[in-house]
Amino acid sequence: MFYILTVIAVTAVTAILFSRRSRNTPLPAQKTTDPASLRHTALGTVVGSTDKHNTHAWLGLPYAQPPTGALRWKAPRPPQPWHGVRAALASGQPSVQLGGITLELPPEQWGKLAGSEDCLTLNIYAPQMPPEDVQASSLPVMFWIHGGANTAGTSATYTTLRNLAGQDSVIMVSANYRLGILGWFGLEELEQDDDTAADRSGNFGTLDLIAALQWVRQHIASFGGDPENVTVFGESAGGLNTYTLLASPLAKGLFHRAILQSPLMASYTMAQARNYADNPQPGHAVSSRELLCHWLQRDGRAADRSAAQALIASMPPADIASFVRGLTPEALLAPITPGALSFYDAPCVLQDGHVLPAMPLLQVFADRSLYNAVPVIIGTNRDEYRLFMSNNPAYVRMLFGSIPLMRDRSRYLRHAAYMSSLWQVSSALEPASAMVASGHHDVWVYRFDWDEQPAVPLIQPRLLLGAAHVLDVAFVFRDLDGEFDPFRSFTVANLPGRKEVSGAMAGYWTHFARHGQPGCGPALSLPEWMRWSTEVSQARLMVFDTSADGGTRMVTHDASMAKLKTTLAQDPALQHDPRERAELYGRMFLWSIFGGQEAPHALTAFAQTHGYAGSIDDLRPSYWP
Repeated sequence: MFYILTVIAVTAVTAILFSRRSRNTPLPAQKTTDPASLRHTALGTVVGSTDKHNTHAWLGLPYAQPPTGALRWKAPRPPQPWHGVRAALASGQPSVQLGGITLELPPEQWGKLAGSEDCLTLNIYAPQMPPEDVQASSLPVMFWIHGGANTAGTSATYTTLRNLAGQDSVIMVSANYRLGILGWFGLEELEQDDDTAADRSGNFGTLDLIAALQWVRQHIASFGGDPENVTVFGESAGGLNTYTLLASPLAKGLFHRAILQSPLMASYTMAQARNYADNPQPGHAVSSRELLCHWLQRDGRAADRSAAQALIASMPPADIASFVRGLTPEALLAPITPGALSFYDAPCVLQDGHVLPAMPLLQVFADRSLYNAVPVIIGTNRDEYRLFMSNNPAYVRMLFGSIPLMRDRSRYLRHAAYMSSLWQVSSALEPASAMVASGHHDVWVYRFDWDEQPAVPLIQPRLLLGAAHVLDVAFVFRDLDGEFDPFRSFTVANLPGRKEVSGAMAGYWTHFARHGQPGCGPALSLPEWMRWSTEVSQARLMVFDTSADGGTRMVTHDASMAKLKTTLAQDPALQHDPRERAELYGRMFLWSIFGGQEAPHALTAFAQTHGYAGSIDDLRPSYWP
């Protein structure tokens, strides 16, 4: 599903530009307990530590039982109580994954097994208050879902959530959840007679997040939070998972607002998740059946795929279940070929009919009765796709093997603009419009435009990356110190502009969490954020940028799949290059997870209409989804 996020080569762009911790940020000190952070929950007593901005932090709290042994590939079970005082000073282990830069590992450890199956923990950040004042507090709760293509990442990365807790008086929660083939896996032979529908769903990562929200509902008042005012928000795959919570009937009532930053909309049928790749209804390349074939061959039980298929057909279901539950995490991930960021392509988010409706997410949001119609903010970054082109050899060459230089600046910027617009339309504007058309009007949409990176010789990050994917996170979290600076973009010179944009975004986000609408921000000093409308002539999109580039402002914005196709067909920059025009059409509307729904004959017709007479097969590059 997320192959698009795996194609970045391990080069200087990741080494030079993609480092979370600023050069000037010291390593965190060893935490010690603070008696003032003592809290009493129904599961037991817990003590945390002090943190920046006059906050308390409680890290690594279990919200479910470890999904190990017989509970592997089962819905999460409620956590067990503990005795005595639990010291919550360190984040829990990330989910099993192939280690990479999202875990801040050195390059020599990328692609190697990391994490633990015992991963279902959450972190809480709250304004400091003595224990006797907690019961009188009822602060808004914001529940953050980390990104990482649903195959990588950890909540431990986002320590800057404390900034909002301390500066905006909200309770911040982040949670780990099962990832990749441990989080989403549909193998029929695992089903047992006493299984629930959730156990059979295959949507275990989604169910983990629902369980974490159930924990929040039951226990967050012990930390000063209001269980009746919970905002779910996430970025990238975290945005996709926020969409799944909007779509899941099991999450109804567990949250009351939602914010989706650079989300995706991809989901899979059960046939794609389960079947062999060459079935009449083909499965994914790493469907449960294909993985089972790999595992049996690796275990020496079958010589090749055909022999493995024959063996599977003859094995009792209980034997298959016993076999796969007995595999080590190393064996489970052995067939996986990771991308450069250690993300991998697997069916994540399944249309199972219980946890999620048995239909694509966009179809869900077209019917108000099928989703949790809470107030919603949805947005993307203007240049989302530049990150995924920034060392694609089709677009850049490496000077001295390490410095990325754009091969053709105009072509690079043109393709990035089309692909970024496609991301915006498919993952933000279409679902927003579907919700509004279904009768849900509390929908707001934005675009993040900040691109004031420092001038780096040769690399030109303002052009190479611009307002790229993930850059917005630091702004939302009021991170002016550069603790989360993914591209080393933050300098003293651009601090005033960063402060301006960060103040606007964090202000709207927390005002929305508190009141259910972004309005004019907490100090009523920002432009009024108007609701999204299906009327294209209205000012319906909020743009976040510095005053030097127009400032935070509402704009009219007309974009749709149809308009993208028309723009591409009429683009004067392509009038002398019918091949490039046809290539872009294929990349956008056939081969991308954002718009790849059309049949090949649509590309053939488009190419012929616009003067390309070559082979359609030649248009699909190997370095693209």
